[in-house]
Amino acid sequence: MDTSLMTTSERIEDNKAKLRVEVPEASLKPALDATYRKWANEIKVPGFRKGKVPRQLIDQRVGPEVVREEAFREALPNFYVEALQSQELEAIAPPEIEVVSFESGEPIVFEATVDLRPEVTLPDLAAITVEAPDTSISDDDLAEQLERLRDRFAELETIGREARTGDFVVIDLKGYRGGELVEGVSAPELLYEVGSNQGPPKLDGEVAGAKPGDILKFTDTMPEGGDEPGGPEASVDGPQISGDVSFTVLVKEVKGKKLPELNEDFAKTVGEFESLDALKDDLRTRLGDYQRQMAEQQIRNLVLERLIEASDLEAPERLVEEELGHRMGHAEQDLQAAGMTLAQYAEQNDTTELEVRSDMKQQATLSVKAELLLEEVIRTTDVKVNDEDVGREIAYLSAQTNSEPGELAKQLASSGRLRGVVADIMRRKALDYVVENVNVVGLESPDSAPGQSDEAERELSET
Repeated sequence: MDTSLMTTSERIEDNKAKLRVEVPEASLKPALDATYRKWANEIKVPGFRKGKVPRQLIDQRVGPEVVREEAFREALPNFYVEALQSQELEAIAPPEIEVVSFESGEPIVFEATVDLRPEVTLPDLAAITVEAPDTSISDDDLAEQLERLRDRFAELETIGREARTGDFVVIDLKGYRGGELVEGVSAPELLYEVGSNQGPPKLDGEVAGAKPGDILKFTDTMPEGGDEPGGPEASVDGPQISGDVSFTVLVKEVKGKKLPELNEDFAKTVGEFESLDALKDDLRTRLGDYQRQMAEQQIRNLVLERLIEASDLEAPERLVEEELGHRMGHAEQDLQAAGMTLAQYAEQNDTTELEVRSDMKQQATLSVKAELLLEEVIRTTDVKVNDEDVGREIAYLSAQTNSEPGELAKQLASSGRLRGVVADIMRRKALDYVVENVNVVGLESPDSAPGQSDEAERELSET
């Protein structure tokens, strides 16, 4: 009994083909048997135990064509894959299927329009040159870091002058609506930084220039959404409040920052350094390491851009549209969470929805090209992912999500997402390979100097 599919294919575009597949009844038999077994367990017929209902009764109850259609629907993905393999074609997106013939007792015929992986030719990597960003540390860079450290260790002292941006004020903040106190936007003895934009939208402008003892009164419109800048949630606990609120603010104190002197004592306070010069040396080393890390990431981005530019690859429109759909969906979700529409976002950025979509489509096109080129690197080189690579990635993800690595690994495996994790590692390693084989000009090698200050480390990480 012949169970082989009869498959032919024809190219209808450069990267698209149409398969015509003839499925003999014998090829459908395993799926038919499985479907009858399923129905035998699901329908109830008096006098027959569950799972023992004869096919004739199932046909009477359900209909033989319904069973046949269900069996074909279940078997179709396997038929499609078998047809692809027989024609040695590689699809890059789900096909468009059309059933041409479904006559009882005759072979089933279907056609599949398939988007094919384009032929990708990698450009000569040795001919690609990228200039590394400057990683030198200037005296101004070091001075800026020292000022940041001084600000971190500053103390607040009460001052008699008016409040200015960067000062702190101690205030009694009271919000009223209809004469009633609104708890969600009220707070006694609130220590507030002028210019931080963490209170009601008008608060910074009102307290700037105020002196101790001043009583300020104003009406403000509270924005919708708890995550928007200017909302009171950052400094006042309570429910989210929106709409007009009348505020009364009593300014009790104005406090300014008193920066510590840059001397030996400061160095010892920061990280038990023996001298101010030792602190400077440590900061310079840490800042240099940080700059090199940023430069390496910039180099990777530049190399990928040059790789795309050097190739003559055309991104398949189907993949571009799918990538664009994902990007637009995520963008609209983010905007919705921020209480905005795409039209409002476009207006705020002095553009149009059409231009936003056009920019996103351009980004999607570059992303698809990068994906295909990196896949070709994987196909043509010895780039591999081993258990250690996966273990490190899971350890990193578990740290990011505060989960246990073993449990996270099980969740990824059971949900099918582990393959995606492996694919991400493969693409990173493919880009590593490209970076190693292009010409990177001007990247300095790091100096190995141990650091001493946890405060300095945290400061640089926020730069």
